[in-house]
Amino acid sequence: MASPQDLHLATTQSYDANPTMEDERLKAHRIEYEVTLRTILDHLPKDRATKILDVGGGAGPYSFALAGQGHNVTLVDLSSSLLSLARSRLSEDLNVRGPHRILEGDALDLVGLFPDEIGTYDVVLLLGPLYHIMSTDLREKAIHQAWAMVKEGGWLFCAWVSRWAHYRDVAMREPRRLAAKRAFYGLHAKDGDYVRVNSDGSPVHAMHHESPANMPVLLRKLTGREQVTMVGLEGVLAGGLDRLVNELHGEAFEAWVQKCLEAATDEMSWTMSDHIMGVVRK
Repeated sequence: MASPQDLHLATTQSYDANPTMEDERLKAHRIEYEVTLRTILDHLPKDRATKILDVGGGAGPYSFALAGQGHNVTLVDLSSSLLSLARSRLSEDLNVRGPHRILEGDALDLVGLFPDEIGTYDVVLLLGPLYHIMSTDLREKAIHQAWAMVKEGGWLFCAWVSRWAHYRDVAMREPRRLAAKRAFYGLHAKDGDYVRVNSDGSPVHAMHHESPANMPVLLRKLTGREQVTMVGLEGVLAGGLDRLVNELHGEAFEAWVQKCLEAATDEMSWTMSDHIMGVVRK
């Protein structure tokens, strides 16, 4: 069985080989992107620029959007291909405001990467790493590292993929699979780990699907803060219900963004979302 470190490497290599994968996914799920971005912006002061660390931010969809609003953003990711894509966006259009820094680094070693910046960030985004870190201890370490970088009064945003989102996806794409792979899904229901392998059995891409009930418990435990806000990033449109909405524009699309924001923090809504974000103030 592959170690968490081997799975970490395999997933990084997968993104290196397919650097546009996450950007394309977000373009196909614009509601998730808008709810995420607007939730972050709602927590930022309107009268000054803030210092933001985007950890595992890939090619920078949120980094560029936040930098475009005048914020000072540092983008960090393990994938050199994703970072190259981010840099190319800056070089191709000099009018684009992008991240102040684009650096290769690991969510598990932020303190080592930024020893002089501990506790100095207004906002730390941990919106991708928890999808792919395949060990409970290491996921907790990533949250600890991110929390250490947040200054007093600042905000930590952590995102997960819901365990139940995977079952909805299986139901839509390959419904016979649940019965055909009973042993695998019996284990998945307990640990949430899903590893795609190639023909020789070596790992290609690893995902961790977290139990929604565990997300706020983890954040309270690791940050020591009782007040945790959970946000369902698809709102009322989880499970692929955003497909036709994604084709809308202007006022028609905005109406759905507002409806999903309205539902985002409702417990019955966020626990059934595909992607879920926790928000904690230090």
